[in-house]
Amino acid sequence: MAESTSTEQIIIERAIGGDPEAYRLLLNKYKTYAFSIAVKIVKNKEDAEEVVQDSFVKAFKALRNFNGSGKFSTWLYKIVYNTALTRIRNKKIIMDTLEEFPASNFDFAIPDNYTGSFEKLVQADQAALLRKALVVLTESENLVIGLYYSCENTIAEIEGITGWNPSTIKIRLFRARQKLYTELSKLLNDEMNELL
Repeated sequence: MAESTSTEQIIIERAIGGDPEAYRLLLNKYKTYAFSIAVKIVKNKEDAEEVVQDSFVKAFKALRNFNGSGKFSTWLYKIVYNTALTRIRNKKIIMDTLEEFPASNFDFAIPDNYTGSFEKLVQADQAALLRKALVVLTESENLVIGLYYSCENTIAEIEGITGWNPSTIKIRLFRARQKLYTELSKLLNDEMNELL
């Protein structure tokens, strides 16, 4: 973990120095989840893409201001979050539902090195069930689940990204877990009934 952090710090320093390859490495590492955050807020693929582009431009321009006291991802995702909120306020976007997005927009890809056919099938089935279950969450619950589990952010880091107080974050995580448990249980039960 420390080695990964020091490697990332070197990449950030190279980017501050104007190295285009360092910019590309940072972009490739964080663009997928940055898009996931943006699309959960603006509810629209095209706007989310613009939010991500604007966010990376802002981040790269302000890279010298990143002091390294927290994780780079937390700093970047806060920029994405705020840029998405600003876009909603400025455009008064009519929200679409998450169900209108194809499953490919969600970050549940099967790793390339996963070779067993049966295991791939099981993992794809689990991902499909999880996607179905995520629909029952509110956008704030969906966001907090993603930040906590997908990005492995701490409560304090989520507070830094969203501005929500720790109690609100914990309540939203708790409610989201309860809803997911209930919905997954129902979906699994339905699937079992279909098989029998």
